[in-house]
Amino acid sequence: MFSEIFIVGWATGKFGRPVSYATHYTINILLFYFCSLKIYPIAFTSEISWLWKLPLMLILTFVGYLMINYYIDSNFFGHITVYNQEKVRLKPSYVLGVLWRALPIMGFAGFHYLFILHLEQVKRREIAEKKRWESLIAERDTQVQLAHARNSYLKAQINPHLLFNTLNFIYTDTIQSAPRAAEAIMSLSEVMRYSINCEFRSETVPLKEEIEQIYKLIELHQSRSDETLSFTLEIGPNVKKTMFIPLVLITMVENIFKHGIIHDPEHQAVLSIYVFKEILSINSKNIPGRSKLIPSQNTGLSNIKQRLMIAYGDKASLKYGMQNEYFVVSINVKLNS
Repeated sequence: MFSEIFIVGWATGKFGRPVSYATHYTINILLFYFCSLKIYPIAFTSEISWLWKLPLMLILTFVGYLMINYYIDSNFFGHITVYNQEKVRLKPSYVLGVLWRALPIMGFAGFHYLFILHLEQVKRREIAEKKRWESLIAERDTQVQLAHARNSYLKAQINPHLLFNTLNFIYTDTIQSAPRAAEAIMSLSEVMRYSINCEFRSETVPLKEEIEQIYKLIELHQSRSDETLSFTLEIGPNVKKTMFIPLVLITMVENIFKHGIIHDPEHQAVLSIYVFKEILSINSKNIPGRSKLIPSQNTGLSNIKQRLMIAYGDKASLKYGMQNEYFVVSINVKLNS
C-alpha cells in the first residue's frame, strides 16, 4: 500500500490527501476480506451452483463497491483523483476506473481464499494422520497388553494336568472314607477344568455350559456347611442356548459366596438370567458380609467390566452398588441378531 502511494506519487509528481488515501484503502481492504471470507466460501458451497452464484455475487459486490466509492468521491472529495480533477459523475469512464481497481482486489481475494482452503486441508490431513498414528499406537498397546495377559495366564497355569491328576488322586483316595468330601473335590476339579479350557476355546460359549458349572459351585459350597444355602438361581427361557463370553456367571456366583451372607432364609441371594428382545440381562443381589468392607473384593467385577468392554463395547453395561440393604449387580448386553 505505502509502496504504491510512493511509486505513483513519485512518478506523477503529485500526492493525494492522507484522508483520501486512508478512506479508499480502507474500502479496498474491506472489499478484499469480504470477497475472501464471505463471497467465495458461499459461492463454492456446491460443485454446480457456483457457476451462477459466483458471477452473480461478484457483480452485486462490485455494484456495492462502486456505489460506496461514488458516494464518498462525490460528497467528500468532489473530483475523481488528485491526477484527474474532473468532477465526479457516474459515467462509463468512472465505472471503468472503479472496475479496474476492483478486479485485482477480487482476484487476490480469490487466491487468499484458496490459500486458506489449502491450509485447512493440510490441517485436516495432519489431524487424520495424527489419529491414524494414535490408533496404531493404541492397537499396538492393546496387542502388548494381550500378550502380557496371555503370558501371565500361562505362567499361572503351569502344568495344570499335574493339578488335575492330584485332585483325581485325592478323589479316589477319599471316595470310600469321605464321599461328601470326594464329591466336593470332583466338583472343584470340573469347575477348574472348565475355567482353564475356556482360554483355548472360542470367544463365546453357550450359557448352558456355564450354568452347569454354577450348579457344581452351589453343590461345592453346600458341601462345606450343614446349613441350607439361601441362594436362588432364576433362568429364563432361551437363556441356555445364548452365546456369551465365559466365566462371567461363575465370577458373580463366587463373589456372592465369598462376600455375601448366604445362609439367611429371610434374605435370599438371587442370580437371575433372562433374554428379552435381544437383550441379555444378568442381575444378582445379596446381603453383603463383613468382607464387603475390603476394597479388593471388587477385583472380580472390575475384571468382568473390562472383558465386557473388550467383547461388546458400548453394547454392554455393568452397574453395581448398594440398594437398601442388598449389594446389587446388573449386567445388560445387546446381543447380535
